[in-house]
Amino acid sequence: MLTTPSFNFDLLGKRMGIPSFTLVMLSVSVANAGVLNPDEIRTIDGTIPFQSWTLNTRSELTANDAHTGDIGAVSATLLVNGGSNQQIALERLSVMAMTGGTVANTSGSGAAIRLASSRAELTNSNVTSNATGLILTRNIQDQSGSSVMLRGSTVTATNIGAQVNGLGVLSLQNSAIRATGATSDGVRLMNGSVSATQSSIIGGDVGLRIGSEPGREEVSSVVLDNALIKGETGAAISTRLLNLQGAKADIHVLNGSRLEGGNGNILEVQNGATVGLTIDNSSVTGNVVVDAGSTAMTRLQNHARLNGDLQNVSQVVLDGQSVMTGNVLAQAGTDAQVAIDNGAILNGNVSGLTSLSLDHGSSMSGDVLTATTVSVDHGATLTGQIEGSSDVHIRNSGQWMTTGNSAVRNLALDAGVVRLGGEDAFHQLDVENLSGNGTFIMHTDVDTNRTDFLNVTKSASGEHTLQVTARGTNPESSDLVKIGNIAGGGGSFALDRLVDAGSRTYGLLRDGEGLFLQPNQTVSTSTNTVLAIAGSASSILSGEMTTLNSRLGDRRLGSGGNPSAMARSDASIKNLSNSVWMRTYSNQYNVSNAYGGGYTQYQSGFALGADTQAQLGGQQWLIGAFVGDGRTEIDLKNGSSATVRSLNGGVYGTLLDVASGMYVDVVGKVNQFDNKAKVTMSDGTRSKGHYKNLGVSATVEVGKHIRFDKGVFIEPFAQAGLAAVEGKQYRLDNGLEVDAEAARSLLAKVGVSAGREFALDNGSILQPRMRVALGREFVKNSDVQVNDDDFESSPSDTSVEYTVGMNWTPAQKNWQLYGEVGGSKGEAIDLSWNASVGLSYYF
Repeated sequence: MLTTPSFNFDLLGKRMGIPSFTLVMLSVSVANAGVLNPDEIRTIDGTIPFQSWTLNTRSELTANDAHTGDIGAVSATLLVNGGSNQQIALERLSVMAMTGGTVANTSGSGAAIRLASSRAELTNSNVTSNATGLILTRNIQDQSGSSVMLRGSTVTATNIGAQVNGLGVLSLQNSAIRATGATSDGVRLMNGSVSATQSSIIGGDVGLRIGSEPGREEVSSVVLDNALIKGETGAAISTRLLNLQGAKADIHVLNGSRLEGGNGNILEVQNGATVGLTIDNSSVTGNVVVDAGSTAMTRLQNHARLNGDLQNVSQVVLDGQSVMTGNVLAQAGTDAQVAIDNGAILNGNVSGLTSLSLDHGSSMSGDVLTATTVSVDHGATLTGQIEGSSDVHIRNSGQWMTTGNSAVRNLALDAGVVRLGGEDAFHQLDVENLSGNGTFIMHTDVDTNRTDFLNVTKSASGEHTLQVTARGTNPESSDLVKIGNIAGGGGSFALDRLVDAGSRTYGLLRDGEGLFLQPNQTVSTSTNTVLAIAGSASSILSGEMTTLNSRLGDRRLGSGGNPSAMARSDASIKNLSNSVWMRTYSNQYNVSNAYGGGYTQYQSGFALGADTQAQLGGQQWLIGAFVGDGRTEIDLKNGSSATVRSLNGGVYGTLLDVASGMYVDVVGKVNQFDNKAKVTMSDGTRSKGHYKNLGVSATVEVGKHIRFDKGVFIEPFAQAGLAAVEGKQYRLDNGLEVDAEAARSLLAKVGVSAGREFALDNGSILQPRMRVALGREFVKNSDVQVNDDDFESSPSDTSVEYTVGMNWTPAQKNWQLYGEVGGSKGEAIDLSWNASVGLSYYF
């Protein structure tokens, strides 16, 4: 009879003395046992009766669809293709390859497959056990680990799915290991390695337990590639394995792999273990918990994500646009460090750190409760409070955005930014010592005197810029607004630009230790914009009226293909034709005002009209009507702008006494203005407003046409113009309230036009001409009230105008082409240029 293999396992898979089972080779009954002698090779199949097998040195057994009991091998080879088996034990460099086989341990003890210094490959196979699924250990004589490769296979056990002892290697590809008992572990690992690709390891309690054999120093390795480790009720990975101390492990979670803990923990580091956890291109949810005396380092990289807390982790690195949402709570005095780099993000608080660094566009949203040093560099952003930190360094466009009051010991800036508070929150920053050069972005409310506050309690050095955004429309008082206190040192502070608040601006005043916002006489960009709109109406009306007056001059001086009026007899006035006409125009005004803002105004538009002859009061008049449309763009400082749309219509008439050369031109029109303001305030925020109003205007020009030889003529003239624009109350959406009174204009001009008419050989007529005039605006003030502050603008101005033009009348044609360019120079308003062209058709 054969003495069946006796499996005697200890925890570490080794024992002293003889091998773990004894082979006694006697005569055997083939009914219940099979033995392969050294070097024997045998193949069995399903026709062989059910029996156990013993394989001796260098023997080889091939089982094709066979059904066997236990199989024990020493330095032998086992090939299994299909079929079923009970327990299998491989020792002393044995090798097994199983394809499509089944191993079922129903004994309630031991392992379904046990390897000692041996290796096995299982493909499309199933292993089940009422105790342990796989044990990978080694013989003391060989001191080489065992290895198992699972391909498309499953291991299911009650207590332990697989145990990997020192130097053992367990690999899974498209496979699964599962332990089902309430206190079971998916895999136990001691000084060996586990790798899983597109596979899963699940334990009823813990997914993976890591320990260390006494006296061994090898670092256990875990590599997951699109794989899962899960603890049903406990942690995904734990280092609490019996009382085994000092385990070392390196864990890599790659390419969509997952760790899941039923108790919310993905990793528990205990028993004095040291663990490195790298999460790479994977999303993991759960906490990492480290007990006293143990050490863990965590790294996220390559777009990895972690949702959970890190408790007592000594080193944390977030890199490569990875994201962590959770808190880093380190043990004080453990030299804990957190580094966030290359666009990575931490959403959570940190405490107990020696150092926190953010670099290269990374960001953190959370509070720094305790950290010896904090560094924010190269465009990185820290959003949160800092408390209990000795040194804070912000460099190279790094930014700290506070979310509450903060206090630091030393704050060093090197082209760094500190942003205090927000639109609806005001924060105080207490700094013992401030150095370097940087920018503080602050907010204040002049209506309530609430403000962000910079408080340097010992010394400030370097040069610092304050970028202050103010809100409020009606300051509580005209007092100074204190925004900082500097106890000592030679540091300098300056505003990056005047501060807009309501109708006025504020500058910076340093008085003693205090930093104050001080109101001055410069108006805000909002005020400058509404003043520009209010002042633009007169120049808009003037630009439109100049075009119409020029049209009447053209109409007097020639008509269609007829000879020039100045060359005709008195009776030839009857030859004036009816006509329809159009004229386009554009111009640019540069306007200065009493408050130093000034603006540039671009105007363009067109007019369409028709006229005819009529007898009025016994005189022959040319009368007509027109409509027009214009658009004015007002370009102000700081990116503010306004747009005025002008729809207009009116009538005109001209009387020419040919005998004396005397003429009278009359124009009257009505405008509707559609005004839109777009304000960019000094802090870059935007505001807008919109309103409509009406205007009326009229001009009368009297002159004399004097003819000379060779077609030369001059026309001295005098002109008077009246205009009125409706006042309006309106509000910008930043709260600025505007009450613009009605604007008026009384403009007088005297000047002269001169020109000459040329009759060309082809019968057409050219008429070059020029015009100069001296103009005077007599209205001296126009009031605009902004937030109960009165502002007076003085449209009163004296200007010199100059224009050159050309009329062309083709021979025997019923149309005329005309155009002109010019400008004016005034005390407050310059017409940099204007240009117009027109076309008339006579019938």
